[in-house]
Amino acid sequence: MKTINKQKLVIVGGTGFVGQGFIKNFSPELFEIHSLSRHAFMPSKNDATIYHAVDLEKAEQWQTIVADADWVIDAVGILFPNPLKHQTYQQNSVNPAKLVIDILKKETKPKFLFVSANTGPFFMKPYLKAKLEVEALAKKQLKNRAFMIYPGIVFDKDRQSSYLPGIFINKFKRLSYFDHLRAISRTKFSSEVEQILLGNSSPLLKRTVAIK
Repeated sequence: MKTINKQKLVIVGGTGFVGQGFIKNFSPELFEIHSLSRHAFMPSKNDATIYHAVDLEKAEQWQTIVADADWVIDAVGILFPNPLKHQTYQQNSVNPAKLVIDILKKETKPKFLFVSANTGPFFMKPYLKAKLEVEALAKKQLKNRAFMIYPGIVFDKDRQSSYLPGIFINKFKRLSYFDHLRAISRTKFSSEVEQILLGNSSPLLKRTVAIK
């Protein structure tokens, strides 16, 4: 019987919407999955993921977890800022990525996969600017170990606020504007990312429009 060497994945933000989509859909036969998040998490009965509650600002809590990883996936971030909760793109999207990249400069084995964005409507410009900032930093610090993926809205029935817009955008994707918005189901998105982790190609590895 052929032995399969599992890849070790560390998902930063593994308890969030996108991170949980990865965990639900990635093959447990191919990957040993670890999740880093701020708070403790109670997995479902069939979830073999190893969950770690850590403070990213305290590298001693998590550096050894990523040191021997094959991939570190950054699935952290917010879609919209919330002043009432003191949530900003800088604080909740850019700064966590910087902390991870700083450690990965020292740990030379892991490859870094950042969930960026293909494009967005005009009012999402600050969101896209934050994504570009992380992309530039990752490329500069990690060189060919940095990989970016460019989805649009990731939707699923588990989150109605994304599901209905996703269905609407897909209905009109024959039009170039909606096609560039790249709405993708959470299951399909996870499947594409899994192929990238296995060394295969995916259209999500290329942005289809220039963002300034």
